[in-house]
Amino acid sequence: MDEMIRMNSGKRKVTALLVLSCLTLSLAACGNSYEVPYSDYDLSEYVTLGDYKGVQVTETKVSVTPEEVQAEIQKRLTAAGKQVEKTEGTAAEGDSVKLIYVGKLDGVPFENGSTGDEGTTITLGSSGYIDGFDAGVVGMKVGQMKTLHLTFPEDYGKDELNGQNVDFDVTLGAIMVTETPTYDLAFVKANSSETSLADYEKSVKKELYKTKQESAEEETKNQLWASIMDNAKVLKYPEKEVQAAKDTNEEYYENYAKQYNMELKDFVKQYAGMDEKAYADYQQQYAEAIISQEMVMYSIAKAEGISISDKEYKEKLAAFKADQGVTDDKAFKDQYGQSFEEYAGKDNLMKSFLLEKVIQFALDNAKVVPAEQNADAANTQA
Repeated sequence: MDEMIRMNSGKRKVTALLVLSCLTLSLAACGNSYEVPYSDYDLSEYVTLGDYKGVQVTETKVSVTPEEVQAEIQKRLTAAGKQVEKTEGTAAEGDSVKLIYVGKLDGVPFENGSTGDEGTTITLGSSGYIDGFDAGVVGMKVGQMKTLHLTFPEDYGKDELNGQNVDFDVTLGAIMVTETPTYDLAFVKANSSETSLADYEKSVKKELYKTKQESAEEETKNQLWASIMDNAKVLKYPEKEVQAAKDTNEEYYENYAKQYNMELKDFVKQYAGMDEKAYADYQQQYAEAIISQEMVMYSIAKAEGISISDKEYKEKLAAFKADQGVTDDKAFKDQYGQSFEEYAGKDNLMKSFLLEKVIQFALDNAKVVPAEQNADAANTQA
């Protein structure tokens, strides 16, 4: 793996992870023990439920335009394209190029700073490499070798490279060009079960509608859950559960930092822009957000007699495994050393399945208002 950390795209990705505060299931090795959470607590001492039945939510109407169908077909054509190496020409911004380079500090190649003979492919202008790298390649001709004199950022994250002047001997091996197939009957037959362009476009429209509908339903549920949380009042937080949430979250990001060969504090500073105090504040806010949602979920479940039976659990587990593409239990265990259930953690699975059921109960008892009706009401009030 080369040392040219993709500074911009990586920072956006990790920052998004660090600010995420929601009750969702993530596949991480969490252990297979299971105890019913909060069984030792009288949750009425910790949280007061507000309205969770009869909550108004706006239903999103879904439609698919001919333009969206054509855009989707174009996307599929692009995805079916094949990259070929163009062995002549001049690199321009936006080009995908194949490079071979050697990074040197004081004339000596530094660790993980070279691609090796196999090279690497980047898109000029959006590679995320350190400042000046992409711009230095723009204008090079295929086959040309050029030395780039660059400087690593002061806060790069590795003491031996922070703020250092380095040289990269870069060879432009090829400009990668995508050959996109033509949209015709041959493409349709090769990529679907349809036998005409019209039928193919109908199937594309149907798939787009289904995707949009699922997204709209998910948005309605998110809107509903946010309202339920707004209506509830947290009286206090159980310290034991808050600390457990913080510990689990910190372990996750420590493992993430290790993938970058960094200490956690350096990782958080570089990719999330947080010092130790800001990170501690984030951890507290994250844990409280998780725990407050769990307490509301379990309180509603208790009040309404909602639970996950053994049969439901097995059915939902099977469906979730299929959704994750896990079809061979033995192969999964051979690869990860645990069963899928052990790897995901039964407590995580149960929480996810119960939350899904609680939100569905609230949705079944919600006041769903069509989008246009909600807009009319707002205009009338205005």
